Amino acid sequence: MNNRLLLLVILSALVFFANLGGTSIYILDEARNAGCAMEMWQRHDPIVPTFNDVLRTDKPPLHYFFMMLAYTIGGVTPFTARLFSALAGVMLVVFVYRKVRTALNEPVAFYTGLVLLSSLQLAIQFHLAVPDPYLILWMAVSLLSFYTGFEENRRADMRWFYVAAALAFLTKGLIAIVFPGIIISFYLLLTQRVNLTSFRKLRLHWGIMLFLIIALPWYIAVGYQTDGAWLRGFFIEHNLDRYTRTMEGHRGFPLAPFAILLLALLPFSVFIIQAVRLALRQRKEHPFLLYCLIVVVTIAGFFSFSKTILPSYPAPAIPFLAVVLGYYLHALVEGRHTHGTLASFIAHGLLCLAIPIGVYIALGQEKPLAPLQWTAWLFVALPVGCLTGMLLYFRGRRAGLIYVWSGAWMLATLLFFYVAFPAVDQKNPVTESLPILTSYPDHEFVAYRRFNPAFVFALGRTLPMIDSPQQVENLLKKKIIIFSRTQYLDDFKDYPSLKVIYRGRDLFERGETVLLAN
Repeated sequence: MNNRLLLLVILSALVFFANLGGTSIYILDEARNAGCAMEMWQRHDPIVPTFNDVLRTDKPPLHYFFMMLAYTIGGVTPFTARLFSALAGVMLVVFVYRKVRTALNEPVAFYTGLVLLSSLQLAIQFHLAVPDPYLILWMAVSLLSFYTGFEENRRADMRWFYVAAALAFLTKGLIAIVFPGIIISFYLLLTQRVNLTSFRKLRLHWGIMLFLIIALPWYIAVGYQTDGAWLRGFFIEHNLDRYTRTMEGHRGFPLAPFAILLLALLPFSVFIIQAVRLALRQRKEHPFLLYCLIVVVTIAGFFSFSKTILPSYPAPAIPFLAVVLGYYLHALVEGRHTHGTLASFIAHGLLCLAIPIGVYIALGQEKPLAPLQWTAWLFVALPVGCLTGMLLYFRGRRAGLIYVWSGAWMLATLLFFYVAFPAVDQKNPVTESLPILTSYPDHEFVAYRRFNPAFVFALGRTLPMIDSPQQVENLLKKKIIIFSRTQYLDDFKDYPSLKVIYRGRDLFERGETVLLAN
């Protein structure tokens, strides 16, 4: 392992493992995914995903499998739920570095790694107990292995192309087939190699067989055990319906994925115009750059037509856009293609000033978080780093610009995970209410209509659901605590023995958690 790769590995571990278990499993997607894996682990059931004893059709199982393995090793904790997500981040940086070094050169590979590690959004992705970290890794392994396998006729890389695609299919479903199919078709078309020779190099005869052997058994098993209910829920509701209509208030709009990618790859995405222009100029000399652009445009373009959009959707394109930026940064350091840098510097400076101001304002909008507005000062590292990097650049130390900017954003990431986010996490209603629940050791827990799903993971148990006041009346013969929301408080007005023991706003959500006890 050379010094640059070793440095990337060390930085990857610092960034992706930063305070990994120091905050609770509270964010909605984390709570449901980690809770689902917990229930499967408790039942010793690797087939049927459930959350709070209800069939969960949102996602295929691969991330559940990794979380279940981590629970077996270290118990059910926030750290174990996120363990393999962080490892996926380290593996991504190492794999991308090795492939870019082969396809281009070592300096570009190193700068690409720095671009990835400077991304706060990517660091957040690999801190979450959700399927997206695994999808980003498997899609990168699959698509990068295809390129080297196809262009250099490497059988082993073509096998990895199909294996990783199968793992991606077990992680997120149909996009593991759709994206490679579109990307490879466009690449062969634009390089004028749609012919029988190219078709043979795809090795479809054993590639499809390998894909099916890995990907198909679990889908068959879950379809059988749920009488097809999981397959209908996943492929119809969580694939077709999410793409064709807005779900859960996450409305998509044209070009949103491109904007998400630019924000995700700050600070170096301020050079995006120069980087894309250079990649297009060099596409014949370095077709790998064209391939990376095709991947980015395909993934972001696909989700531009989706009626539902989340910041994680276009994330599999991040490593490929990072390659394009890494190639430009290498040219910038060598003194080539420096046009337009002043405009990029100004844009970066304005963004670095806007971030602490925006954090200060955003925290002020959430009443429970207003006392934490001081954490906005933690992001002052960004404008200081921006200015220092520019001074180094204008003094002829161009590489210093990259190192300082990257270091400033990684420092801001570490401060976010070690200081800012833990302070915010202490204000969530689940963390606040857990000490109260310990003072009711003899009470049974039930949930009424809707409740914060993070309670399932925090308590390590499912909560029986009730949905009518009549059911409440039957339960009052026992000692109970009801988990619900303030919008349903009127349903309990005829039961004076029930008292509110906790009430708190769900952070960054519309609801408000309420706990009642008799």
